[in-house]
Amino acid sequence: MVESENPDLVVALKALGHPMRLAILGWLKEPDSFPPQDRPAHEVGVCLKHIQARAEVSQSTASQFMATLQRAGLVTCTRVGQFSHYQRNEEAIAAVARSVAIC
Repeated sequence: MVESENPDLVVALKALGHPMRLAILGWLKEPDSFPPQDRPAHEVGVCLKHIQARAEVSQSTASQFMATLQRAGLVTCTRVGQFSHYQRNEEAIAAVARSVAIC
């Protein structure tokens, strides 16, 4: 087995390897498409409960999906009170896209 020269890329690609995590990352591209929140989603991110509802999964499963995306650096998390809000990390996503681009 050949070791990757970019272990962060491998982690990101593994995170994107699950259809629901990939879908969530796509949904987060339009944060205002989620239900209204106390603070605008384009400022603090989308609350986990809204991601959970759209994905139709348990809170635990939604948390696991988001933790995987966060470990891969593809999303960031902001705590607002007791709630976690997630936003895409556009810089990291662009870096992954550049790394896998076939020229």
